[in-house]
Amino acid sequence: MVYEQQHIKKITIIAAGSLFLAAAAVVFGLMCNGDYSNTYHLQTASAIQDKNTTTSTTSATTNNTIQLSTKEVKEVYNWIDTSNGASNPTLKVFANASNIIKIQNPTDTKHELIIDTGADVLPSSDDINPNSSGQLSFKPTTTGTFTYHCAYHPFTMKGTIQIASSNSKP
Repeated sequence: MVYEQQHIKKITIIAAGSLFLAAAAVVFGLMCNGDYSNTYHLQTASAIQDKNTTTSTTSATTNNTIQLSTKEVKEVYNWIDTSNGASNPTLKVFANASNIIKIQNPTDTKHELIIDTGADVLPSSDDINPNSSGQLSFKPTTTGTFTYHCAYHPFTMKGTIQIASSNSKP
């Protein structure tokens, strides 16, 4: 009887261990199969233009250039349209055209402009160090409304970017 109880305990332990290993193998298999590995949680959103928002448009040349700056007011950072002083402006660029966003950073911290396109690799200015400048150059192939933000201040440095058909240039 004692032998049977010990034997049952060993079988129970082996069964529980096997079940655990099987579950681990299933999870590992799913991860290796691509269902859960390399999953990107991308911020993709369309914003509705606020009636207080200004639109920054570009010239009708092949290279469209927008000038932005960064600004800190009471420890809150914003993107500023240098042509009209608008805070976190709606930017208008063109599909199938070279677009450049030039950025001045007179603040004491770094910034990085990122366009939330939903692609695996997002257009980015890379880090723009304090008291320096940088730029983001890109040539979108699709039209639509997307968002942009700062990698370091995503809740206060954000806005909308409209990608229009190159046929709609002024």
